Amino acid sequence: MAHATRGRDTELLVQAGLFVAVSTLLLTACFLGFVGLVTGGVVGVENRLPYYSLALALGFVGAVLGFEREFRTGERIIRAAGLAAASTFLLVGLAGEGVAFLVQRPDAVLSSQSLFYFLAAGLIGTGLGYIGMRHWEDLTGPSDGL
Repeated sequence: MAHATRGRDTELLVQAGLFVAVSTLLLTACFLGFVGLVTGGVVGVENRLPYYSLALALGFVGAVLGFEREFRTGERIIRAAGLAAASTFLLVGLAGEGVAFLVQRPDAVLSSQSLFYFLAAGLIGTGLGYIGMRHWEDLTGPSDGL
């Protein structure tokens, strides 16, 4: 029995580690993309925009199909799917621009210590996102005060 529990604990640890790693890298790429766009350090955004639009459309359709079981009214499904599509566009777009910034200007990204700050921010964002997803009702419900 203890062996089965240890195997399950290891599986959960691996899943959590993968989630943290992927989420942190995605958010780090988003932060880099934001800096690249704001500073003008990345070029060719218009060439990548069709891919970001396709990601938006896929996010919308995937959300419509996924939310149909959770929400019973069409209005809530469309609203939630629209929010999911916009979030997908933002995340994919910023992450794509972050990768483009890294490829186009590796000296600007890798030569300074700012990459470590972006990684730290990505890790903190991962923690905030995790707690937000797991405890959404607690965070949005009525507060009992401190």
